[in-house]
Amino acid sequence: MTQTRPHSPSPTVLVTGPTGKVGRRLIPLLARRGVTVRAASRSPVAARAGIEPVRFDWADKSTYETARKGVDAMYLVAGPSPGPEHADYIRALLDGAVRAGVKRVVLLSVYGVDQAPPENPLRRIELAVESSGVPYTILRPGAFMQNFSEGHFIRAVESIRERDEIAMPGGDGVVSWVSTEDIAAVAAVALTEDGHQGKAYVQLGPEPLTVTQIAEHISWVTGRRIRYVETDNKPLRDELIAAGVPPETADHNSQLAAYAFSSSMFGVLNDDILNVTGRPPVSFAEFAVGAAAAWRQ
Repeated sequence: MTQTRPHSPSPTVLVTGPTGKVGRRLIPLLARRGVTVRAASRSPVAARAGIEPVRFDWADKSTYETARKGVDAMYLVAGPSPGPEHADYIRALLDGAVRAGVKRVVLLSVYGVDQAPPENPLRRIELAVESSGVPYTILRPGAFMQNFSEGHFIRAVESIRERDEIAMPGGDGVVSWVSTEDIAAVAAVALTEDGHQGKAYVQLGPEPLTVTQIAEHISWVTGRRIRYVETDNKPLRDELIAAGVPPETADHNSQLAAYAFSSSMFGVLNDDILNVTGRPPVSFAEFAVGAAAAWRQ
């Protein structure tokens, strides 16, 4: 028997990872669309108008029912380096979601995961969503511009601010760095509008850039010369281990990332952001102007 719910004055969207680089930009976009956001995290965010904080932990299935009860759509992000068990978590969360009235799910994945073998943890998560029976949209963005201004990616913020350098693998390889503002904008549309079910969008920036060109953009907005120092995968590996990723996984993932940056496989272009949102993606120059405060000494 189909479960019914009383009429709600506004749709409710479950947002996992609400404090992440994409999640915290997605929430205000949904609010502007009249959506009630159920912000799900291990440490609940502060309650405010239009925000319903709820405790949620992927590893604790007892938190699932309260998080998903009565929601119209879900934004799912498994974390920075999910393991094989995360596909099972996704299946458990989505079990019965159609009967409960969930109309859409949007999954934040990673560029190129559709080409990975089915046993790959990220591809397993995608397949779990695709087989759930809930109308889905998959987002597969490239590398984030905000990795240079937020969080612990290669300790970029500290390196730029304290040593005037960016130390990472890459060489002369190019990457179409994408702003998380654009990823959030695509997610907001897919969560609230029809026509995106069964589709996968690859969010990419508007221009392929070398790390040397990234350093030049940051030099311009800071008024200081920022150098690019080429390294192997060690800085990436160290950051993953510091984030709690097992050493073997950190070594594997950091080698893949180093190859991706140096080989230019992330240097492709498309029109997915423009086609979904109606506006072109943010350029790195625009991003750098807005992020300049993060690099001030």
